[in-house]
Amino acid sequence: MKFKDITPAQFMCHSSTCCPAVLETENSYVIIGKKLSAEAEAAVAGRVGADEYVIEVQKGMIDGLR
Repeated sequence: MKFKDITPAQFMCHSSTCCPAVLETENSYVIIGKKLSAEAEAAVAGRVGADEYVIEVQKGMIDGLR
């Protein structure tokens, strides 16, 4: 699978490997973000499948893709 980094410039990391990112494949987007807090995970309980993870990214990162 080939990944193309399409993360908006203002969210690109230049000094760390722990950064939010948006990657594009031929058929999908892959989003790297932070794990939700236990409180936030509880708020979405029942909506997350056994094979899914929930992450959080700043709105500006997604808005920057438009």
